[in-house]
Amino acid sequence: MLLVKRIISQPHLVLPAFFAWLRGWWYRVKFKMQLKSFSAGPYFRVYGPLVVSGPGRVEFGDNCLIISNAIKPVCIRTLASNAKVKLGDSAGLNGTSIQCVKNIYIGDLSNIADAYITDTTAHSLSKNRREYTTEQVKTEPVNIGKNVWVSVQVVILHGVKVGDNSVIGACSLVRKDVPSNVFAAGNPLKIIKTIED
Repeated sequence: MLLVKRIISQPHLVLPAFFAWLRGWWYRVKFKMQLKSFSAGPYFRVYGPLVVSGPGRVEFGDNCLIISNAIKPVCIRTLASNAKVKLGDSAGLNGTSIQCVKNIYIGDLSNIADAYITDTTAHSLSKNRREYTTEQVKTEPVNIGKNVWVSVQVVILHGVKVGDNSVIGACSLVRKDVPSNVFAAGNPLKIIKTIED
């Protein structure tokens, strides 16, 4: 198991990890008391504050890691009651901001830095945009595959799929799908190289 290997190789992390695990349980209790639809696997760990708001569902798999004390707090906001944000097993967020109306999925072993991820345009471009509700503007699910690394200051927009094992470089704008096993970066986003090993 990945967690056991890490403890053996880095024993100085055991005490901070224990407190982060306790903080994970505290957030479970806190969110339950706030009547939030929230669940997390048994090895859920949180370093620093975690902000979850809105009426939708947030699910973390087993061994998920939240780091909110290195760059900025992790903030997950659901904007509709049927919205669902799901992280797979051993996924991590580090200063990430997520805004969801329908569905955002982050696969197993993926690490997301202080990126902004959204499945909605948030606002219509219509002259009458103030008349539209959140559910009436364009919404498309975001699907981030397994073992994906998203670096700092990245924006991932609605409808995007990022393939397994890919890396998104810092300060990139992701408006279209990214295939598996590539390093992509820039604005506009370009595939820089294939990841072979």
